[in-house]
Amino acid sequence: MLVFVLVVLLLLAAAVGGIMLLSARQKRATADANQVIPGTPTRAPASWAGSHDPEPRLHRRLRDAMTAVRTANSLDDGTTIVLRAELEQAALAWDDRLVAIAALPAAAREEQRATAVKGVETIEAAVAQYVSAATQRTAADVTAGLAAAQAQLEIQAEIRKSLEAG
Repeated sequence: MLVFVLVVLLLLAAAVGGIMLLSARQKRATADANQVIPGTPTRAPASWAGSHDPEPRLHRRLRDAMTAVRTANSLDDGTTIVLRAELEQAALAWDDRLVAIAALPAAAREEQRATAVKGVETIEAAVAQYVSAATQRTAADVTAGLAAAQAQLEIQAEIRKSLEAG
């Protein structure tokens, strides 16, 4: 009888341990999937992973745009690495801004959110130019695509400055 009780207790302990391990792995996977840049923690809450609110959707758009940047790594040279880093930093800045906007009272969010939408759209446009440049055959076309991406980054910087000034 005692052996039976010990076996049952061990099985229960193993089941609880397994559930805790799975839960920890799931939390880690969710946190990793929520990062805009892999390996760089985000202030965005885990609940944003499936939320349909505007700020979480914009956060996921930034995350997806940065995923696209990482797929275009065939261009890695001095110029493109700097541009990629600028894209990543801009995406992280907007992600932090989205977290701040979400914390504002509802009445104060609308104007800030509209500006954030424009900022995220310019990041996406810059990423599209960057990725498009990766597929070009001539150096001139690559340079033109990278210049277009840089121009979009400058636009988003101006948008961010307008938020900070306001």
